[in-house]
Amino acid sequence: MQILSILAFVLIVITAMTILVFRDWRIVSGALVLQYLAAFVLVAQSWPIGVAVVKLIVGWMATAAISLTYFRKEDIPFVTETSSSFIFRGLMGLLIILVVFTAAPALKDNVFPGLNLLVLQGGLMLIGISLMQLGTTSDPFLTIVGLLSTLSGFEVIYAGLELSTLVTGLLAIVNLGLALVGVYFIVPRDERKGLESGEEDDQ
Repeated sequence: MQILSILAFVLIVITAMTILVFRDWRIVSGALVLQYLAAFVLVAQSWPIGVAVVKLIVGWMATAAISLTYFRKEDIPFVTETSSSFIFRGLMGLLIILVVFTAAPALKDNVFPGLNLLVLQGGLMLIGISLMQLGTTSDPFLTIVGLLSTLSGFEVIYAGLELSTLVTGLLAIVNLGLALVGVYFIVPRDERKGLESGEEDDQ
C-alpha cells in the first residue's frame, strides 16, 4: 500500500502542475480525472473502499459535467500564451511544492500527529497549487477546476483524520454543486437568455 501511496502522491503533483501550467480544456480535464483517481488512492488508505469510491465517482461526474458543457460551446476560444506565462506558472508551482515539502513534516508533528505524511503532503499539494491556479485565471472553467481541486485536497486531509458518512455526503453534494455552478457560468450568456425566454414562453 505504501507504493500505491507514493505513486498516487507523484500523480497528484504531476496533475496539479499540469492543471496550473496548461490552459487547454482537454489537457486540464484529463489531468483532473487522473487527479481524482490519485486522491481516491490516498483516501482509501484511511476510509473503507466503499466510502472512498464515492469521492472518485462524484469527482468524475463533476469533471464530466463541466467538460462536456465546455465541449458543447460553439465559440471555444483558441488559447495562445507566451512562453513567459508558462514559465511563471511553472515556477510558482515549484515554489508551492518546495513549501509543502518543507512545512509538511513540522505540521505532521505539531498539528496532525496521527496523519500519514504522504496523505498530508498530497492534500497540501492539491490545496496550495489549486489556490495558485485560482489566482492566475478568470476563466470560469479553470476557476471551477481550481475550486474542485482545493476541495479535493481538503477531503484527502480530512479522510486521514476522521470517518464521517454525513460529512462525506455533504462534501459530495458540494462537489456536484460546484460542478452545476460551473456549468451555469460556462454556458454562454446568450444561450442562457434563450433558455430562460423559452421557459417563460412555455409558461
